[in-house]
Amino acid sequence: MALESGVFLSSFAKSIRALSIDMVENAKSGHPGAPLGLADIMAYLFKEFLQYSPDDPNWLARDRFVLSAGHASAMLYSTLFLTGYKFTLEDLKKFRQLNSKTPGHPEVDLEYGIECTTGPLGQGVGNAVGMALAQKMLAARFGQIFNCKTIVVAGDGCFMEGVAQEALSLAGHLGLNNLIVIYDYNSVTLDGFREDSASEDVAARYRAENYDVFEIDGHNYEDIHRILAPLRENQQRPVLVLAKTIIGYGAKKKAGTHEAHGEPLGAEELQNVKEFHKIPLDKPFWFDQQVRETFQYAKKEKLSKSGDWALQSKAIEAAMFLKETVSKELLEEIKKISWPEAISGRDALKMTLPLIAKYQKNFFTVSADLSGSDRTAIKDGGVVRTGSFEGRVIRAGIREHGMAAIANGMRLTGLRILTGTFFCFSDYMRPSLRLAALSHINTLFVFTHDSVGLGEDGPTHQPIEHLASLRAMPNLLLFRPSDPLEVAMGICFAMGQHVPVAIVLSRQAYNRTPDLKGLDVSSGHAIVFDSMPQATMVDFILYATGSEVALAVDVAKNLQQKGHSVRVISVISFKLYDAWLEKQSKENKDAHNLAKTTVSIEMASSFGWCRYAKEHIAIDTFGASAPIKDNLKFFGFNVEAIVDRLTRHTAP
Repeated sequence: MALESGVFLSSFAKSIRALSIDMVENAKSGHPGAPLGLADIMAYLFKEFLQYSPDDPNWLARDRFVLSAGHASAMLYSTLFLTGYKFTLEDLKKFRQLNSKTPGHPEVDLEYGIECTTGPLGQGVGNAVGMALAQKMLAARFGQIFNCKTIVVAGDGCFMEGVAQEALSLAGHLGLNNLIVIYDYNSVTLDGFREDSASEDVAARYRAENYDVFEIDGHNYEDIHRILAPLRENQQRPVLVLAKTIIGYGAKKKAGTHEAHGEPLGAEELQNVKEFHKIPLDKPFWFDQQVRETFQYAKKEKLSKSGDWALQSKAIEAAMFLKETVSKELLEEIKKISWPEAISGRDALKMTLPLIAKYQKNFFTVSADLSGSDRTAIKDGGVVRTGSFEGRVIRAGIREHGMAAIANGMRLTGLRILTGTFFCFSDYMRPSLRLAALSHINTLFVFTHDSVGLGEDGPTHQPIEHLASLRAMPNLLLFRPSDPLEVAMGICFAMGQHVPVAIVLSRQAYNRTPDLKGLDVSSGHAIVFDSMPQATMVDFILYATGSEVALAVDVAKNLQQKGHSVRVISVISFKLYDAWLEKQSKENKDAHNLAKTTVSIEMASSFGWCRYAKEHIAIDTFGASAPIKDNLKFFGFNVEAIVDRLTRHTAP
């Protein structure tokens, strides 16, 4: 099939280049090299290949375009401006300025055509795999109405990052024949050249990973068309396109070198580039008006296509499926669960998931090869396998970071997704957790084996600083439930949030705390013991989380027998509790949290507890390998040790 629009594509690419380099020059900051090298591919994708509608950016059957090489943001903004999204020329002129719509790296905003937040290299690749997987799972439920693609543009840096390798490996295994990865194969990295740090045969590697691999001249439209056009209807497996491009294409001195990567071109090279590409020298922020007008005319056709699709009954079913809210029936059934007297957090999760799956049809789980331990596999949910996407349980393999990035991409596509691994391994996932928080992606991250209570596996597997670390992350809610009902209600509450939620669960059993049927997770706390409920001031307030709440209640009862007034507060979430306290009057705050001695009890770092307590029963060292009873005794987490410490400390 011949390509007939080469002249238009050239003008389109010239406009992308012109706007991009002027944006960087105007901001005195940015990355001009990739936009100059990738503009021809971008022009082809957005004119000839991608299925999208600027007037209907939430169109469910659209292709997803992800710029994993997010430093090339100027190119993305320029392209979206030219194709008819909400960007204005003023937005482009405010590139990298405070509160602009054009920050240094793309931040998710569907109204503006940006599918996900990218910049930390490799993350966009992981998100794209998640989007492609979600599309396949939707197609399995609603048919070829979801015959859409995910296209991701990545660079050498993305391909060197482990998160991309993890995600692409899983995509190859699952045979995602709607994923197209375009590798900006310019062989340049920030420090110099790819060959300084890598020599692998990329094509051979990904053929071994079940990809069809092609090479193209990234500056030749006929070559780009030759490979990409047939993929629209005839893609058999994931595709990797090695696009040979020249970074800084058109510059005399910097082209093909790392010097074109991350700083403005400067006056001399700016002129060289504009002369090479025949861009007017005396018109900053020039673009071909006919290009933009052509896309404005095309918007009606694209909107009509998205509208025709939306009229189909399965599209309406899919929209309802993706927009499910937590049902009242689910909450009522959870309240009726008969919990064992002693049950671990992970087993409370196991009992809860079948109910959630029953009422929330778009709910799925993924585990990093630990579903038997973290209890995240939905009973009778079916497993997603190569070429078969009807199941509700995804096995990510031992790929925690890739799993998290994939889960974020799935959630961005509309599926509800809950991940599972051990809490200590949240370290492997942290960049993806951070981007979920930055992007307000409501991924649910379940972490089990939450403390030294896991016992013999020892300090390598026992989280200490992790609670404090994740509590410090903006926009991330961290729940550490103390009771099976808190586990179940916490997950239901988490599904209704607009930020990610980390749910930290125990391997050891919770000893049931007093009646929590009136539990309000949104307040972030529950008073589970109060020897003097009418008192403003008490002798002790004990704050605790997780399995330590039951311990705190036992301590409180012992202190009460010794003549002390005691209140125990279970703090399921610092952020929610802080927000609740902020709304209270001074009188209510005083009645709630005034005590002669305030104490935190948590089998983790004491860091951060000073906001509530002055005394800390905590662990500020690494853990130890021993049976749980020995560990708890060694670290002082038993009634006798805590009461002795508190009464000695407060004795006159």
